Amino acid sequence: MDASTIVFIHQHLTEFFLDKEDPISPSGVKDFSTIESAAARPFATAGGQDAYPSVFLKAASLFHSIACNHSFHNGNKRAALLSTLYFLSEFGYWLDKCNDDEMYEFTRMIAAHEIIENRRNEVEVIAEWLERNSRKQQKGEKPLKLGALREALAKFGYSLVEAGNMFKVQKEGATLETILKKGVSGAEDYDPTYIAELRKRLELTTEQGIDSARFYGQKGISDELNQFMQLRLDVMQRLAKT
Repeated sequence: MDASTIVFIHQHLTEFFLDKEDPISPSGVKDFSTIESAAARPFATAGGQDAYPSVFLKAASLFHSIACNHSFHNGNKRAALLSTLYFLSEFGYWLDKCNDDEMYEFTRMIAAHEIIENRRNEVEVIAEWLERNSRKQQKGEKPLKLGALREALAKFGYSLVEAGNMFKVQKEGATLETILKKGVSGAEDYDPTYIAELRKRLELTTEQGIDSARFYGQKGISDELNQFMQLRLDVMQRLAKT
């Protein structure tokens, strides 16, 4: 997750609450540098080692940073929670073992620095809670037509060159992979399983720092964000009042 995705999530929340009882107003970024810091923190190193070696420690550091940095004029707790739900889902985890009351209170306590007396241990406590309340669920890819696949790969320097009934996947003039031409004229969708395998072979997965927002484009994650919003609407509405 990069800084622009966090901003997109805040904008998504702003639009969602626009006609609700508690709109995010004023909305917008107050300090972009702290958003960049929040996005980078999960992948920080210390002494040449990963500072946050587990998925849950990474998610916790993100949650903590967005909730406490006050990077947006309003809606920081909601942005922190939705960003964390999205981040965990990218690694195949769904935060759904807790009820709405528990999720609301924990998010509120993070922002208020009430989860533990020693603030140095806050990220570890958050990580333990996230792990305890998450379950593993494989996240699916999206089907793509040839044009959309070409655009997605082009963002990372890859090009598709037609070669009979195949396409060569090239980067800097070198052929790295070949993929099937779907349908008579390449008009058939590439199914999610095919996309997943291609992303692995080209090292364009979440583990390599390429999440869905970067691969598919930020608009491509709107449906997923809406799903999280519907699942935790009560939590989001209550956070708006605190």
